Amino acid sequence: MKRLKDLFFTAIVIIGGILFFMSGSAPVTANSGVSGREPEVVAATFSSSWCSACKILKPKLAKVIPDFESKPIEFIEFDYTLGRPKEYRKVAIEYGFGDAYDRYEGGTGFTLLIDRETGEVIDMLTMSFSKSAMRAAIAQAITVSSES
Repeated sequence: MKRLKDLFFTAIVIIGGILFFMSGSAPVTANSGVSGREPEVVAATFSSSWCSACKILKPKLAKVIPDFESKPIEFIEFDYTLGRPKEYRKVAIEYGFGDAYDRYEGGTGFTLLIDRETGEVIDMLTMSFSKSAMRAAIAQAITVSSES
């Protein structure tokens, strides 16, 4: 019986280690915007598998993303299901919104529309947005960003 407990404990430690190392993965990029140009807007979704708001937001957003394939916007996702990987902050800094990332880190259930040049949050999409309201907010964010 002790051997079985030891084997079980060892399996748990190994699985935990695998999950820990997997949690350090980079954010998922859904759309890289216009090829050859840096995006003017970054749409950063903060999510996790246990977030009920995310289960409503993400499918709506997934249907809207194809409408912006040729636009200067990049969609990325910070998935906190397995924790808060330090690499996420590095990615946010690379995309020009380190301060906004620090403000919202760990929260879930929203997408920030961020001006890549200034790092300012232009708008926040939530589960309460319809697909048409998401399209309008994203188009407005691109317009605002282009004017700055």
